[in-house]
Amino acid sequence: MMAGRVLALILCMLVSISVRADDSRPLMVIIAAQGDGVYRTTWKLPVNIEPRHLPQLVAPVGCEIAGDRRSWSDALGYWAEEQWRCENGLSGAAVAIDYPFANPNLATIARVRSEDNAERTLFAPPRESRLLIPSDNRGGNIFADFLVLGFEHIWKGLDHLLFVGGLIFIARTRRAVITTITGFTIAHSITLALSALDMVRLPIAAIESAIALSIVFLAIEIVKGPRDTLTWRRPLVVSGSFGLLHGFGFAAVLREIGLPQAGLVQGLFAFNVGIELGQILFAAVLISILAAVRRIPVGRLRVDLAQRLAGYAIGVTSSFWLITRVLVT
Repeated sequence: MMAGRVLALILCMLVSISVRADDSRPLMVIIAAQGDGVYRTTWKLPVNIEPRHLPQLVAPVGCEIAGDRRSWSDALGYWAEEQWRCENGLSGAAVAIDYPFANPNLATIARVRSEDNAERTLFAPPRESRLLIPSDNRGGNIFADFLVLGFEHIWKGLDHLLFVGGLIFIARTRRAVITTITGFTIAHSITLALSALDMVRLPIAAIESAIALSIVFLAIEIVKGPRDTLTWRRPLVVSGSFGLLHGFGFAAVLREIGLPQAGLVQGLFAFNVGIELGQILFAAVLISILAAVRRIPVGRLRVDLAQRLAGYAIGVTSSFWLITRVLVT
């Protein structure tokens, strides 16, 4: 009974989570030198965060604001821009990030462009309230920064996690789970790279709607249970096919962030590795829970019931995403 209650609690928590599949798009900052000590500073709050959270960037000591601040919004988010005049430049300076309320758990990615058009990419995790601009020509650790972004993206991207969970329910055996998840990984890595490098581009609104539809498809299969269908006989085919689709979803965030000109391949690889680490951790936790329940007497029956309930929870949530995304599109 205790195990059943634990599983029921987990499912209830799953349903009670905010049904928006928010991803981990960061606060984007671009500081571009204009010459004569003038810097155009532009920053963007992602569209999935309420505009009231748009922060103010505080110019470093020794800088003054030149002209009025302007703000606007578009499909990508909420923007603000102002110009700073810094007689001594920005080398070694600290830019404060002043949110009107608490930081809504946003990391910060900044691109700093010098007068000779050289660009540095800087990263600040949510706990940091300032950007420290290096006094030399080196930026942060590109690999570590994009690794963290990839890991955060998969854990905040609830739609991708639900799809991985659905694959685990359908694959069932350890060998099939490994094969299925590997197929999903390879597939989305291919389209992530192609889209992030701008070799292939599809409308993000349509992609997000299709991703929600793919989760609805898995939920229906889970609820109906094992049958003589391609999904249950060859889950690798399903994971690989839909994995190509999910890769475009991952790339949408990476394109918005922008890969650094120096270290482009490194940043892309690190982002993908971060996604895989987060995905592996989630799969390990879910598999461990199911394995623990199976050891309990009549645990097999409870696992089957839990999977069916999970199918309904996943189906309701993903159907809501599908409807709202189609309406937005």
